[in-house]
Amino acid sequence: MGNKELRVGFIGTGVISHMHMQGYADAPGVKVVAACDIDKPVLDAWCDKYGIPEDSRYTDYRKMLERDDIQAVDVCVHNNLHTPLSVAVMRAGKHCFCEKPMAATYADAKTMYDAWERYNKESDVELAIQMSTIFQSQTRLAKKLVDQGDLGHVYFANVVGHRRRNRPGLESNLSTNFFNKEIAGRGALYDMGIYHIAQMLFILGLPKLDRVSGSMFSEIEPSEKLLKGNKFEVEELAMGFAKFAGGLSLNFMESWAIHMDTIGDTYIAGSKGGVKFTYDPPQPFAPPFPTPSLMLFTTKNGQDIDINMNCGMNAFIEQGEEPYTKYCNNNMMHWYAALTKQIDFRYPTHKIALETARLSEGIALSSELNREICDDEIDELSKPTAMRKQVTEWGTFEYDF
Repeated sequence: MGNKELRVGFIGTGVISHMHMQGYADAPGVKVVAACDIDKPVLDAWCDKYGIPEDSRYTDYRKMLERDDIQAVDVCVHNNLHTPLSVAVMRAGKHCFCEKPMAATYADAKTMYDAWERYNKESDVELAIQMSTIFQSQTRLAKKLVDQGDLGHVYFANVVGHRRRNRPGLESNLSTNFFNKEIAGRGALYDMGIYHIAQMLFILGLPKLDRVSGSMFSEIEPSEKLLKGNKFEVEELAMGFAKFAGGLSLNFMESWAIHMDTIGDTYIAGSKGGVKFTYDPPQPFAPPFPTPSLMLFTTKNGQDIDINMNCGMNAFIEQGEEPYTKYCNNNMMHWYAALTKQIDFRYPTHKIALETARLSEGIALSSELNREICDDEIDELSKPTAMRKQVTEWGTFEYDF
């Protein structure tokens, strides 16, 4: 792609699509030219906001994919529609950027990945998964410390995410599809947990999984008024313990709801040092919220040393010294820059997301079967849950993937 313009269409114009649009605001060469959603009022409100003309608004994604002037499509739908629609996008010869998680099961994530391999060879299309935690100075610095050997032999990681009581569609004002098993597939593990798992797997170099144990719970009674006649069908708490090749172990916990104020810190432990994932206070000229940062713990001359890595402040310096990093702080900016050849590398979010799906699936399968799961069992036991048919007021969509 020789020029710096990228013409994009959207499938799905719900809440998350607005966050994607904010990401594209830093990429002036991105031109969003069409959008599709089966909820016509939501589609029209979205298109009115972003200046999409009437003749570029679709309720049938297939019609939008027929357009030759669209080079890439951003898929912003719920989990069990990610694979069918992403495969359709790539089959149409268009680059695909898909909202996380990659899919609601490893089997479906693998189907999407295999489709990318096929259509990449046929028509050079690319696939990316929205994975915001990868695009943080915290992540880059932690990975550099690991890769350079500053932590020595890394043998343990603790990965946590905590909400005391904030289940999407219940305590937060989002779609009830978040806890509908047919559409979402799973809950806290695949909604927020994948962010933290993906970040850690990327930092640690995508280690090969050996085995995993996990448990998932849905124990806190939801308010009938908030349920509005719906049934809460997914987990609100997930935890797991995984072992990888080389002796690395990882402990994981993710909560949408738990009667506890804190559940600990995310950290990496090595033979020469450890890093704890923290937050810096807001920096001058930066948005008014804390910046993900790191504390380094090590020893020097026989003394314990604690070092604040100041990721927020150092990100400004990093961008001055290495201008390419401005393309590494934002999912959409990175995607755009890679497709338009402004950078000659791309973080492999599709590969990171696939390995994240493998570990996540292992946790879920272990909970369901009440036993430890070996890595080679995941391919066999993971079953597809992606939607094959969707009935809408605009007709019935039969998905082929």
